[in-house]
Amino acid sequence: MKFPRLLALAAALSIAAGGAFVWLRRPELPLSVELATPSLALAQLGAPASSSASPSSIGRLFYTRSAAAFLPAPAEAAAREKQVVEYETVLHDPKAWRALDRRERFEALLLTGSPAEFRPLLDHLRQAPDWKLTYVDATSFIFRRTPAVEWTPAALGTLKECFATHSRSEQVTMRVQTAHRLAAIGEYRPAKELLDEAEALDVRSTAVWTELASWHAAQGKWDESLEASEKAVKYGRNYPPALAAKANALFAHGKFNDALHLTRRLVEKAPEDGPTLYLHAKVTHAARAYAEEIETLQKIIAGAEARHMPTGTWRIFLAQAYGATGEAEPALEQFEKALKDPGLTERERSFAEKGIERIRSREPIL
Repeated sequence: MKFPRLLALAAALSIAAGGAFVWLRRPELPLSVELATPSLALAQLGAPASSSASPSSIGRLFYTRSAAAFLPAPAEAAAREKQVVEYETVLHDPKAWRALDRRERFEALLLTGSPAEFRPLLDHLRQAPDWKLTYVDATSFIFRRTPAVEWTPAALGTLKECFATHSRSEQVTMRVQTAHRLAAIGEYRPAKELLDEAEALDVRSTAVWTELASWHAAQGKWDESLEASEKAVKYGRNYPPALAAKANALFAHGKFNDALHLTRRLVEKAPEDGPTLYLHAKVTHAARAYAEEIETLQKIIAGAEARHMPTGTWRIFLAQAYGATGEAEPALEQFEKALKDPGLTERERSFAEKGIERIRSREPIL
């Protein structure tokens, strides 16, 4: 029985649709408040971006950690942190989020930060009949309970007007970051239109070519993705998202050792970054660099545990990596730990159970 390497999907989503890095921009100049904070989104919710805002002006709000600093603070800092942690635990578990919503009865959701951080919840909300996406900008998504006026690409005209007097660099950044979010929700056509506009504003922008590489990757156009990523690296040789986009395209072309050279550079730059580790794990597995794969998966699992996220799928991958190096006992341990995860799919659970049987009967793990 061969288990599908879901790492390929995880890494592709992190880079092409979910955001390998929170902001795809070069950090030479400070950002305006409209790009550095969710101020525009908070205005849509009826509250300014300050801790003096009245909680009643926003209503019962679900939010991500990166939005917390811009929201009305509870009486005690510990209370806010407790709430943030509680909210974080359900970002990857729509069923748990539903249970929390039944208890809290949220009026709206403010999702800022990298879409990869809340991908399962984002996908769930996009399909849910009782919630509507009502706002998107370069920093945030807003969902409101139905009935609500749903966001359409026509709203991008208003967003562009907000930045009409900003610098050209900021206009490029706004388009790239907004396109990044639109791609995360499958709005590929308006995302591409924004990227074409950004390219016209700055044809040498590393961020533009990086996001174009990711856009093509999301369409499965790997030749175009590789070409765009090479331009991104040309204009920003040490820009991590460009290196990640190129590594992903090289992987798709079967050039695993070339991809490994890049992901090693990325891990050196950001040894604890989740999406970087996801990509490196995928590449190390394909390049049969199993020792590196094991080390990387251990870091991913430790990070997931620290964020109260499920680890079962990652433990199955780790068990396979141990199996590839002939380490039966560690593989058995990881399979057994994986089976304790209630979120495993039936296919994953079946694979883990058969993996245990194979180890105990001294058969190879495939």
